[in-house]
Amino acid sequence: MHERCSLRSQQHGYTRILAAAVLWGSIGIVGRAAFRHGVTPLEAAFFRACISFIIMAAFVLATDPGLLRVRRADLALFAAFGLVSIAVFFFVYLFAISHTTVATAAILLYTAPAFVIVLSALLFREPFTRKKAAAVALAFAGCALVVRGYDPLSLRLNLPGVLAGLASGFTYAMYSIFGKTALRRYRPVTTLTYALGFGTVILGAIAVPLGAVRLSHSQAAWVSIVYLALVTTLAAQWLYLAGLQRVEAGRASLVATIEPVIAAGLGYAFLGERLEMWQILGGALVLSAVLAVQMSRTSGAQRSAATSPP
Repeated sequence: MHERCSLRSQQHGYTRILAAAVLWGSIGIVGRAAFRHGVTPLEAAFFRACISFIIMAAFVLATDPGLLRVRRADLALFAAFGLVSIAVFFFVYLFAISHTTVATAAILLYTAPAFVIVLSALLFREPFTRKKAAAVALAFAGCALVVRGYDPLSLRLNLPGVLAGLASGFTYAMYSIFGKTALRRYRPVTTLTYALGFGTVILGAIAVPLGAVRLSHSQAAWVSIVYLALVTTLAAQWLYLAGLQRVEAGRASLVATIEPVIAAGLGYAFLGERLEMWQILGGALVLSAVLAVQMSRTSGAQRSAATSPP
């Protein structure tokens, strides 16, 4: 009976993680819908962070205000977190979606594990093994194919979107770096609330003076904006964290790699976007690198658990 309940619990966990990946995969087509109705990437990024922050802060204040108590010395960490992994990440990913295909942007985002390997080696002195080096090389070789590096003219025309896509991978990788530091002292809800808060302030400080924040949008535009905030940010984050309570982190990350596949499928179905054969191969290389990294982490965690005392 206990084993059956445990299996059912894991199944629920995998279902939630898969649902989170599907929601993240929909960012591209919803972002494109917002752009068609006059919303800019900067504006979409601001509203996405702002609405998410207001709801998160209200939830924490209503349930456990004590979670918002942090050391003053740690505010700089949260500010950096909000700047890099909320403000810049939200903007560059949406910018990449607006300047490349949905699939290309999603695949470039998944260079994040390669960046994490390099940054962890530099900042935390984690071993940079041959397997990790091979995964990094595989990821960036795949990227060269995804962005059509074999066609210099196409690459030059799409260069702003390509650079933004790579920046999204880097800033998303920094989410793990900042998170690893912040979560040593604070719970996830505290970390996310402060990161969203600082990200909102920073995006607002840039967008408002530029006149990029407007309230006079159509209903369709606001539906897209609210979807980005409530569904692809808060709901997806909750589903993923709820799944993590029942599934190992390494296995959860493996399931989440379905996101760029979902994004490509939705881009094809709703926007008529197509990838060339070389681009598909590049995407496969990037995902292979991600899977290699996550599988090595999972096996490493299992070995550690097997050798540690009960």
